[in-house]
Amino acid sequence: MGMNIATCRLSPAEEAFLQALLWEEGHLLRGPATRAAEEHQLSLIRCLEPANRLSPNLQGEALTRLREGAGPAAEWPWDDLSGDQVLRLLWTRLAEIPR
Repeated sequence: MGMNIATCRLSPAEEAFLQALLWEEGHLLRGPATRAAEEHQLSLIRCLEPANRLSPNLQGEALTRLREGAGPAAEWPWDDLSGDQVLRLLWTRLAEIPR
């Protein structure tokens, strides 16, 4: 049995964290999201493809609106997972989405 569709997408906390990370990167700031990503060795470049495919709120017009707003606050949403483990988790979710 496959994963439930709701669990195939990003959680609200995961999406908020990635939005904060994208906002900080877009404004060339080393804020809390950037520091948390560095601490867990999560590469924004490596996680963008699965994250973009899992959430429409990290691309296109949504990303433009995000850049124009105030910096969102978010905490690392993956408990003790490392960046590589987060990447595997995102790619696994993506693979579970029915085509």
